[in-house]
Amino acid sequence: MIVSDIATDPFWDDFRDLANAAGVAACWSVPILARDRSLLGTFARYHTTPRLPQEADLALVRVFADTAALAIERHRAEQARHAAEAKEKAARDDLAFLLQTSTRLTSDLDYPQTLQRLASSCTPTLAPLCAVDVVDAGRVRRIATAAPTAEQRELLASHIPVYDAADDAVARVLATGLAEVARRTATGPGPWTELKVTGYLCVPLLDRGRAYGTLTLLSTGEDIFDGHTVALAQEVARRAASAALNARQDTQRAALARDLQAGLLLPGVPDVPRACVATYYHPAGEGLDIGGDFYDIFPLSGGRWAFLLGDVCGRGAITATTTALVRHTARAVARFLPEPDGVVQAVNRALLDRPDSHGSGFVTLVYGHLIPAGDGGLDLSLVRAGHTVPLHIGPSGTVSEVDIPGFLLGLADEPRLPVHHLHLKPGESLLLYTDGITEAHNADRHQFGEEGLMDALRTHHGGLRTAQAIIDTVTTAVRAFAGPRDGVDDQAALALTASPR
Repeated sequence: MIVSDIATDPFWDDFRDLANAAGVAACWSVPILARDRSLLGTFARYHTTPRLPQEADLALVRVFADTAALAIERHRAEQARHAAEAKEKAARDDLAFLLQTSTRLTSDLDYPQTLQRLASSCTPTLAPLCAVDVVDAGRVRRIATAAPTAEQRELLASHIPVYDAADDAVARVLATGLAEVARRTATGPGPWTELKVTGYLCVPLLDRGRAYGTLTLLSTGEDIFDGHTVALAQEVARRAASAALNARQDTQRAALARDLQAGLLLPGVPDVPRACVATYYHPAGEGLDIGGDFYDIFPLSGGRWAFLLGDVCGRGAITATTTALVRHTARAVARFLPEPDGVVQAVNRALLDRPDSHGSGFVTLVYGHLIPAGDGGLDLSLVRAGHTVPLHIGPSGTVSEVDIPGFLLGLADEPRLPVHHLHLKPGESLLLYTDGITEAHNADRHQFGEEGLMDALRTHHGGLRTAQAIIDTVTTAVRAFAGPRDGVDDQAALALTASPR
């Protein structure tokens, strides 16, 4: 575009005063073109007097324009490179944040702690303030908060969202299952002024499409919730919702297992005349499955008492039904059958008659009757059905096996179950235990074994004056031997000591 005289050219009608003020009278302008011929800008030469360009002038202008094109393209390439690097770094940071948050959310299976870690992970990366609310028994409960100071956390925790508020984002998000973002303070009740809230982002925690909770982020400055923050918060909420549900189910399953296990065990050891009784039970793992070990002791007529300890093959709810079947059958028939072998035969028949849906695992059992003797001791008659061998412990530290033959239960009709009679003098004890104790192993995969158990009892014979001392000695020795590997199988024990007191 060549204007030789600005004073007369119609292109400059609207800018002539500006040209006069600048003292320019002629203008030669050429486009600055990229290599793909796209327009980058213009390069112009201005003169103080009217003038037409010569060929050399136009060539010089084109050289300057081409030089400017190179500079502009280089600058844009640098900007694009920096933008790509920044975008890549932001993507890496987002991925690292998500991975770190996911790891924290799944570090254990405690439901409240999982949601508290969610709130803590979001601050300050996504927002300075964060709250997590869940629906519990039909009511909204604030279960986790995170803030820079303890005072802010207390303020945030004190606010409970309500459904009848005029403006409550949590209620709306729970109702719709859709995220909500605003660059303003909520008009409903809450400590917004004290916390200096300037905006909020509320994201649902979904379970199969239905919101069971919300993640609320609150801004306190000029920073706003842009699309990137919203997308990142939604991804965190998606991962957290799954982790929290798993944790809640695991917590509920563990509570159910504990309650069921407690229902299958004695609430307390009864007082048995002229006897000292102690028991021990330790479930394997985290206690999420019902174990197969069980024990019981209950009174019979004529001053007699029944005691038993056994192990059901397997774990879980089916095993629990078998455990209950054995204990309740024994309790039901013991009052009508005078000898232990009759009771155990009845238990065996009950196991054979159970439905297939109730399991088919075998059972090992030691069952016996005791009654106080005239010399202050205890007269025992017992049956061993394939279980670990009971141990007789003398007051001087002698330990011997009470090796009674007997076939395990639940496999054959009328197994051979001879009755063994044993008299415990005052100070003598009988120890029943499950194979979880003798099969505990150490780091070298060596088992504690029957010899290890007997050696532990002999070593501490000076303190074995009560049944509880025997249990304490056994459990301490097993823990010392196995260390952190203690408890790979259920462990149970029952000790009886003849005590005139």
